Order: sequence, then structure tokens, then C-alpha cells
Amino acid sequence: MKRLEFHISYICNHSCIFCSEYDRLEKYNKFPLTILQIKTILLDRRKKWYNHVNFTWWEPTIIPWFLDLLKFAKKVWYKIYVWSNWTMFASEEFSKESLNYIDELSLSIHWYDKKSCLEQTWNKNHFDNFKLIASNINNNKQNNFFFSNIVLNNYNYKDIINILKFIKESYFPVKQILISNIAPEWLADNNYANLVFDLVDFKTYITDIINFCNANNLILRFFWIPICILGEENKQYSNDTHWEERHTIERFTDVNWKVVLQDIYSPDNSRKRSFVDKCDDCKFRANPCTWFFKKYLDCYNA
Repeated sequence: MKRLEFHISYICNHSCIFCSEYDRLEKYNKFPLTILQIKTILLDRRKKWYNHVNFTWWEPTIIPWFLDLLKFAKKVWYKIYVWSNWTMFASEEFSKESLNYIDELSLSIHWYDKKSCLEQTWNKNHFDNFKLIASNINNNKQNNFFFSNIVLNNYNYKDIINILKFIKESYFPVKQILISNIAPEWLADNNYANLVFDLVDFKTYITDIINFCNANNLILRFFWIPICILGEENKQYSNDTHWEERHTIERFTDVNWKVVLQDIYSPDNSRKRSFVDKCDDCKFRANPCTWFFKKYLDCYNA
């Protein structure tokens, strides 16, 4: 499978406290992509045998012509993945139409009640809309595969079981859970000292997380959590062991200060991370473990 990560949107109706793209949203929201630009690139990559596209960044569903884009991508035989905060799925019509074309849908859920939702997203209506959104998805699902992405930070990592219970007890027909560590980029980078949490302490929650997911027939992946924290017996739950190379297309400012599109090749998942002395003899070093973010070491001794 040849994977294409396509950052098609630089607008968002949330202000998540850990957003790794906040500055880019601010910088490029005045330079939106047109549907013609996206279609042209999709056709070009299809000729180069790309067959999987992820429409993301940040929030793709609120683009007015998003449904037309889904139809086009499916027409030229892409498998379609959408990473969303699921705003537009509050519409029954949008849910019914879009789920005819979306193969894989990942919905971000980092909270379990109204207070924690507001704390994480700064969108006071988001929690109130969730039951309607989840119901619309459940009522209109086809042969879709549904993910939930949970980004952990210092304000919610101790509530991880409550979040998992909330997701499972909703109408959202989730099949796979991705539990992600925060990335020290942009907004999250500026406030990283307050957002970062002790992974050694988080280690005490891992067995309960695994047991919950297994008991509820949920596929589990940990993203940006080193295997020394997961433990050798749990290495199969590391997303690093399932990583696939990919190309990302996103906005960029060139040397002439012109806003253009750039293509970034990612053969592995190792950005901004580091090893320490105790990693020297670890059999998982770089195969597949890519260890901690470097900035984590400024806050905690690994």
C-alpha cells in the first residue's frame, strides 16, 4: 500500500490545548487549497501507484466541497481515511452521504465529560453534540472501519479508563483505539512543560488499558510511547511496530516567502526523538522503538 497524507485544510473550530499545528493553521488559513489543486495531485499520485489517502489537518469535514472530494477520490480508486474532530457528522445528511465513500474514519476523543471536553478542546458545544454525532455515524455506517484517537497530556492521562469507557458506551461503533503521546510541536511545544506527563507513572495504567480493550474486542495501539514503558510483553501494542512509510503533502513557505505545497517522505516514525545511554543495549532500539521526544528529557529523567 502506498500511503498519502494530504493536509487539505488549515481551518479548525477547536482550540485543543495540545495542538501541534496551531501556528500552521494561523499561518496558512488565508491560503486555502482549491479542489482543483487537490484533484490534480490525487491524479498525479494515482499514476504513481498511490492507493491510500488520508484527508486531514484540521478540520477537513468543514470544507464546503469535502463531499465532492470524497466522491472524486473514490472514483479514481483511492482507499480513503479521514482524521476528524467530526463536526459535520452532526448532520444526518452529511453522515449518510460521506460514509458511502470513507473507508476509515478516525474521531478524536480526549475527554469523557463536559468539563474535560471544554478543558481539552475549548469548544463548549462539542460534548453536547457528541451523542447526536455518534448516533448519526452508527445509523448510517456502511462497511467502514472506525478509529478513536486519544491524545494524552498531563490533564487527562489519569482519566484514560474513564475516556475508554465513555467511548465504548457511546453509539460510536469504534473498532480500534490509538492512544497518542503529545508531540512537542507548535502550541504543544510552547506549553510542553505543563502538558507533558511522567511516562513512568503512566506505565501503571497500561495493564488496565490493555485489559479493557481486550475485554471489549478493541484493537489497541500506543503512539509515541517507547517499548521500555510498554514492556516487552506488550510490544505488539506499539504503533511503531505497525508503521508504514508515507508521503505527506502540506503547505510550506519557500525561500522566496511564497506559500507552496511540499512533499515530505517519512520512511520511519522517528521525528524529534532521542536515545539515552540505557538504550545502548536495548534490542528494540530503532527496530522498531524510536524512544522519547528529546524535549521530554528536559522535564523527566529517563
